[in-house]
Formats: sequence, C-alpha cells, structure tokens
Amino acid sequence: MDQTDSQILRMLKADSRMSFVDLGKRLDLTEGAIRARVAKLLREGVIRRFTIESKDEVKGVVMVATSRAVSTTKVSDAIRALGVYHTYEISGNFDIICFVEAESIEEVNIMVEKIRALDGVTDTSTSLVLK
Repeated sequence: MDQTDSQILRMLKADSRMSFVDLGKRLDLTEGAIRARVAKLLREGVIRRFTIESKDEVKGVVMVATSRAVSTTKVSDAIRALGVYHTYEISGNFDIICFVEAESIEEVNIMVEKIRALDGVTDTSTSLVLK
C-alpha cells in the first residue's frame, strides 16, 4: 500500500459515497486507476467491507473469555461467522472484544446469547454504548 492508497482510504472513510470520478479528480488520477486501486485494496483485505451505519442502531461492546481447551482464534472466527464483523483478540482478563450493532436492545441480547452458546466461550461482559 502506497501513499495514494492511504489517501484513497482516508477519503473513503470521510465520505464512503464519494465516486471514483471525484476521488480521481482530487488525486489527479483517472476513474479507472481509482477503480483498480480500490479493487486491489479489497483483494488484499485492506478494505474488508463497505457498510452503512444508522443513527438509530443500538451498539454493544461484548468482552469474551475463552476456554484454554479451544483456541481463541477458533472462537473469534465463530463470532465473525455470526455476523459480528468487528471482532478482535485482545490481552487482559478477556480474550476477545467485539462490537455488536442491532436495531434494538433485544437484538443485541439475542446476539450476545448466540456468542455465549459458542463452544469455548466461558464468560462474557456486555456494555451498551450510550452516546
């Protein structure tokens, strides 16, 4: 990833709806060059997904402790398979932190229950984001 790729990422983070034509004009590149760079960033996993964030979502932070009998990576992968894209292995009293987004508190609770039911999960601690 070079400086131009970093600029593209920064601009897309600020306004993910910016067209490839507008990105190209700002960076003095063609639309095709921007399209090729974004495709490469997707292929390489630098850009993992495009998403929409709405103001009415309920957000929860879930800390997950895992059993020594099951690898933390296996549990992380299982959480991601549930659709929790922001999942990270961490150090400290818990092994995994994940950020759950849903339309209601009930839906956040359903996702937490699914996480708790996974093989290798021994404990969770959940906090809701207030603002």
